[in-house]
Amino acid sequence: MALAWVSSIRNAPKGSLRAIATGVAIWTLLVGLGAANAGEVLDKIKSSGVLHAPYPDNWPPNAIVKPNGEVEGYDIDVFYEIARRMGVKAEFVKNPDGSVIAWEEQTSGKWGGKYDIVVGGMAPTAKRAEHLKFPAIYRYVLGVLAVNKDNTTIHTPADASGKRIGVLKSSLYEKYLQRDDLGNDTVIFKIEDPVIVEFDHEEQVWDAIAKNDGSVDATINSLQVIMELIKEGKPIKVIGQPLYYGGSAIAVQPGDEEFATQVQAIVESMKADGTLTAMALKWYDFDLSKPP
Repeated sequence: MALAWVSSIRNAPKGSLRAIATGVAIWTLLVGLGAANAGEVLDKIKSSGVLHAPYPDNWPPNAIVKPNGEVEGYDIDVFYEIARRMGVKAEFVKNPDGSVIAWEEQTSGKWGGKYDIVVGGMAPTAKRAEHLKFPAIYRYVLGVLAVNKDNTTIHTPADASGKRIGVLKSSLYEKYLQRDDLGNDTVIFKIEDPVIVEFDHEEQVWDAIAKNDGSVDATINSLQVIMELIKEGKPIKVIGQPLYYGGSAIAVQPGDEEFATQVQAIVESMKADGTLTAMALKWYDFDLSKPP
């Protein structure tokens, strides 16, 4: 790994001080981390040899839950690679009763020591930053409105004003409908006075849209997820232009700067050596690891 960075610095165009500085900064971070004293979370990870994250909702192609319970997808690959570069195993965890941990808990920061990190496309909003730390942005999203393919009443996002819109509870999509902080400035509010219908898990939203029974009229999610669901045969279509654009962050709990800094350094190294780009192209066919 070190040789790759040295090579990239040597091969940088003359005068490319930014590229050289980036390479040196990443190398310095990782070397320094080797000598740093681990904090409480990092100590636990090192002693157990395991990095824990919440078992994901089915959210293709970010996270795909197979019938046998195995998972794959962009977020999964990123999580596994972070663990690999830390020199530990990656494991997903559920609630003691076997249920999937709700997104509301993950965004609340009240993790109860069950997991160490969330690689689930969390928007780094100011409110969330009060109880979480976001060491790195690892992908970017375009948020869009979607309806059942047979819907004939919603032709533009504005047509969804006053309608029942189903979203994951405590998600960025709900915050958009509430006109709350989204953690970025690229937002166009087009929907007035929606009736927000909350769901605990993503699959519940898709099921409600597919039923087309009036329980919900529309939903908001990332464009790449909607397009993947359409490819899978879900009866969904996109309405109008994107509503917002922003970055998705990796989340950890505050209080262990060594752990947060190591995660940041690892993600930066994955950007620098092309790993994140390769993962994005594998799952999205275009590079969502970089801003457009």
